[in-house]
Amino acid sequence: MRAMSRRLHRLPEAVAPAERPIAVVFVVAETARTPEADRPPEAATAPDKVVPHLDFDLAVRLFEDAAMAENTRRTYVGQLRRYESWLDGRPPTDRLLGGYLGVMYDRGLAPPSAVTAVAAVKRAALESARAGHEIAEPPAGGLAARRLERFRREGGGRGRGQAGPLRWEDADRMCKCAEAPEDPRGIRDAALIGVISSALLRIAEASALDAGDVSFQDDRSAHVTIRRSKTDQHGVGAVGHIVPAAAARLRTWMDTAGIESGPLFRPVPGRRIGKTRLGPDAVRAVIERRAAQAGITRRVSGHSLRVGAAQSLVEEGASLVDVQVAGRWKSSSMPAYYVRNQEASRGAVARLRGGAEEGDETNEKKVAESACNPRNGGDNVE
Repeated sequence: MRAMSRRLHRLPEAVAPAERPIAVVFVVAETARTPEADRPPEAATAPDKVVPHLDFDLAVRLFEDAAMAENTRRTYVGQLRRYESWLDGRPPTDRLLGGYLGVMYDRGLAPPSAVTAVAAVKRAALESARAGHEIAEPPAGGLAARRLERFRREGGGRGRGQAGPLRWEDADRMCKCAEAPEDPRGIRDAALIGVISSALLRIAEASALDAGDVSFQDDRSAHVTIRRSKTDQHGVGAVGHIVPAAAARLRTWMDTAGIESGPLFRPVPGRRIGKTRLGPDAVRAVIERRAAQAGITRRVSGHSLRVGAAQSLVEEGASLVDVQVAGRWKSSSMPAYYVRNQEASRGAVARLRGGAEEGDETNEKKVAESACNPRNGGDNVE
């Protein structure tokens, strides 16, 4: 025990360290200062303001500066206000939007109404985000998308249907009825109808035309410059062709009204020519009133002249691409829908199967009767 203690307390012998020179080098690095170095550390990028739910009033204000057609803006605002009224103070959420679509379905509304309602809510959220307002709870999501898809699937046959088209012959009859009394309003209406039908204009495009947008050609036709439209929000512009008969009516209107600059189509209170622009709603009313005057009883709308002109083009041999270009549609889906009957009438079946001669039809009938007669065999089992 004692020996172990001595070993524990025994100190090790000192060992002389190796004598080596030690050099200590101090390096002072001078960092060049940059403008970024003088800036305070930036916080993570964040929106200007986080709001718990979609603000309808803010969205409506943002729509005023958004790049969208006036008719689209007006439609979206109306849809938002109707949805806001139904919410009755509740926050707009994905779940409640799905419930709202269910209410629309129960009311018997058509799928396009539901599609527009959802589009209005999504556009409101998009414009809010662009303005720096983050919405904590998105107002439209997966539930609303599924409800909308079900709405479209089960409500496909609803609605009043597409408004009746006004083909070229309908437009000509409307023009003749309008200009018969030779009063300024009738002359204006005839020119307006002719221009819309020739250039496949939307009513907002016709309303926006100025006198400076008209260029009369040597062949008695005319061109109109469409400076901005629903599918051209950046104002690239397009040119529409006006056939000679419509160009003559347009020249008569401009001469009668003494229009050399400013709005092309104007109100006519009494026999006096106004100075302001004829609005889209007034253009729509002209089309509906002159169609009724011409004895057209089917339902028409401000879109009927555009749709009818597309159908007349196809009936005269134009391709779907021709129609799409003439009407300035971005996609071929809408003109294809408008002219689906005309396309079917000139399709492969109509060309190859529908043009049989009378003799061929007789022979085909005999063959069919022979094939269906049980006495000639076939599947007849005794």
